[in-house]
Amino acid sequence: MAKKRKSKRGSAKIISTIIMIILVVGAVLWFFGGKPYVELGAEGVSLVQTEEPLAKTIADILKGEEQPQSQLVSESESAPKAASAPKAASAADQGYEENDPLFLGNPTDALTDIAFDSNYLMVKPQYTLSYNAQTFCPNWVAWHLANQDMGEADRSDDFRPDLELPEAWYAIKKADYQYNKYGFDRGHVCPSADRTATKTDNSMTFLMTNMVPQSPDNNRIIWMHFENFERELVNAGNELYIIAGPYGSGGTSSKGTFEEIPVTLKSGQTVHMNVPAYTWKVLLAIPEGEDDLSRLDSATTIAINVPNKMGMQKTGDWEQFLCSIDEIEGLTGYDFFELLPDEIEDKLEAFVYTR
Repeated sequence: MAKKRKSKRGSAKIISTIIMIILVVGAVLWFFGGKPYVELGAEGVSLVQTEEPLAKTIADILKGEEQPQSQLVSESESAPKAASAPKAASAADQGYEENDPLFLGNPTDALTDIAFDSNYLMVKPQYTLSYNAQTFCPNWVAWHLANQDMGEADRSDDFRPDLELPEAWYAIKKADYQYNKYGFDRGHVCPSADRTATKTDNSMTFLMTNMVPQSPDNNRIIWMHFENFERELVNAGNELYIIAGPYGSGGTSSKGTFEEIPVTLKSGQTVHMNVPAYTWKVLLAIPEGEDDLSRLDSATTIAINVPNKMGMQKTGDWEQFLCSIDEIEGLTGYDFFELLPDEIEDKLEAFVYTR
């Protein structure tokens, strides 16, 4: 009998030891890897973090890389419920080189001037955007897409803050989306798969200034299918000028309907990232070649405006959300492709594409 009692005590001790080992290993992984979860995105299944690793935070503090409190946006300066992007002086549109994202116009006359905090122009080699420091999202992102933009580079998955933002502005981090609580994807505006010529090109699409909170059914189904169609157009011998962005406030995920995602900073202050009600996209497609303006008689335009909510794919794919560019301009107040001759612009922007 004594031996049996000893055996039971031994088994309990072994189980306790195993549990302790699991807890220790889990803590170590969390410390160095961050809190993980599995996310199904447009390019497949990936393991992502909901929080930065504690080890990284400590390292940043020791290196002095934490954002100083003087640079944080106060709660009184947090995002309004809807984005607004007032136009700057028309001098912003002086023309751009062919194949530049803004070759056909700057939709909001955005300027790289900190005074235009709701319409701040950011020019990158891979795309150009108007950033809104009040909504913590882009107003729009523009890019040119051709065969040479697509190659063999892998998806980098290195979501990160955009350090090119003015120092006084808070830079959104990937963990700020708080997926487990609010349920919105970090939705690319310029897609990862549109920039695979080099590792650097792909990595640049993972800057958080290129993201909006997007419902999974929008991002992973409707939006992804339309992105695939765009690349089909390019593979068929076309080049595209594309502009896309969010509109309004109030998106729905599996967690509910939200107009904003509050982000509590380490200072205790709170900023508010806007959750759009819609995501829209406009594009102009022309046969690939030189002297783009000379081929406008062969151009076509496509525009979609997709509700940022769950379940809309049950009634069809992206074709159900087709509209005219004029309709998107009416909603947003933006002026797309304004450098086209007026007669051509009017015709292309009134057109509603049918597949």
